[in-house]
Parts: sequence; C-alpha cells; structure tokens
Amino acid sequence: MNCFQLIKIVLDEAYVVIPGDDAAKDAAICKAATDLSSEYKGLLQSGCLDYADPARRFAYIYKYTTSHANIVYKAIAQSGDLGQVFDQNKLSVACVGGGPGSDFLGILKYCLRHEKSPELRCQILDRDATWGESWSDVDDKLGSTFRISTLFHPLDVTDSANWDRFKKHFGSDLITMIYFLSEVYAVRDQANQYFEALFAGVARGSRILFVDNNSPQFYQWFDGLAEKHGFVTLASQKGMKQLPFDEEKTDLEPYYSKFNGKGHCPKIRADIAIRVVQKA
Repeated sequence: MNCFQLIKIVLDEAYVVIPGDDAAKDAAICKAATDLSSEYKGLLQSGCLDYADPARRFAYIYKYTTSHANIVYKAIAQSGDLGQVFDQNKLSVACVGGGPGSDFLGILKYCLRHEKSPELRCQILDRDATWGESWSDVDDKLGSTFRISTLFHPLDVTDSANWDRFKKHFGSDLITMIYFLSEVYAVRDQANQYFEALFAGVARGSRILFVDNNSPQFYQWFDGLAEKHGFVTLASQKGMKQLPFDEEKTDLEPYYSKFNGKGHCPKIRADIAIRVVQKA
C-alpha cells in the first residue's frame, strides 16, 4: 500500500463528517483548499493556521500530506545515520506539530519499503486535537505486520501551561518537525521557550528530523537551536523535491476527479530545506 492508498481511506472517513450533501461538501473543500493556499503565503505574518473545520482538514490531507510524507520517507531513506534508528527492536517517535500525519506516514512507508519492523510507539503532538481522529487506528487500516501504537497529545507550543504537561516526548529516539517551524514562526517569541526546552531536554544520541520551506527564516531558527544545544548535523539539504512516480494520484478517486478539474490537485513538487541532527 502506498501513501495515496492509505490517505484515500482516511479521506473517506473525513468526507463523511463534513456537513451537507456532496455538492455542499465539495464546495466547502474547494474553498478550504483555496484559502489554505492563500494563507500559507502569509505565514510570516499570521502563523498558526486553524484546522478545526473538517473541510480544511480534508483539503490539507488531500493536497499536502502525501507530498510531505514522501519527503519524510526520502529523508530517512537517504540518510544512513537516520535509517539506523529503525534497526532497533523498539523505537519511540515524537511528531511535533504532526497532526496532519505527514511525519507518521513517511515513517510507516520507510518501515514497509525497507522491511523494518521495530515495535513502533509514535506520539503525535498538535494543537488541534481533531487531527487525532485521522490517525488513531492507522495500524488497522494499514494491516501492518509489526506492532504500531499511536498516542495523540493536544500540544500548544505557545502556551507554557499547556506544553509543560507534555514533556515525555523529549525522550524519544526520533523527533520530527515537518513544516512546523514555518507554522509558528509568526509567534516565535511565544513558541521559542518550548523549543529551547525541547532541544535542551533531548537525550544524548537522539535525532531530530526537520523539513520545512526553503526559507532562511525557518532553517536558520532551527540551526541556531541545534548549535546552541550541542547537536551534530548528520545531513543538510536544500532544493526542489518531486513526488515519486509510485504514488499514483488516481488512487485518490473519486476525489482526484472531483477536485483536479477545479484546480485542486495534490502537491507534487516542493522547494524545501532538510536537516538531520543528533544530540552529542
């Protein structure tokens, strides 16, 4: 099963909870997709987009999650240092800002494609708790041959009273931040306390995978935190990435036919920055 096939199952569930008949659902999804594209251009000023509307969550998963998941997969596959983490019998992963599922799906794809079968414990941390509905039973949807457990925590990195209650993920073997620093960059004065605590609290030997837009504001923020807290850079990349050909957009039918003709197709290219760092 590829990422699009699994996402199709998730989209079927998400589509049902959007209010109205099919025409109303489709109109809401198209509007949400248009709004998201516009709002992402203003992240430096606004930040922290709202995904409470089920149509917005559907639109995000449909347009962006598969592309981002494949970037995660490729980052792991191309980094021998990061791939070694998956040779452990037990592996704990924390997906910070990972509500849309990109981190988790990329990790699952790597395990399946490279025949890795750790006992995988994944904490998904995101401000919007409704994302947890999409990924709580991925093991059943996927029918994987290895043990997977997912836990969702409603984490708000701008509120110390909130995130201070959820620090167990600091001890994870692997922490992922996929398009998250750009989401909170506009409120970095409030969020930076969390990131300082996280980078300081990560255990020696643990790794962090960072993927974001290829803009200096985002990767320099990450690089500064990593350098300050004693991380060694294992991999560093910048540039355009393409969705692999084994991910067929037609696996998203009937949604691909519905929305592609209206100008809303899944993202297939991205200009990104990638970092893999390890606590020394």
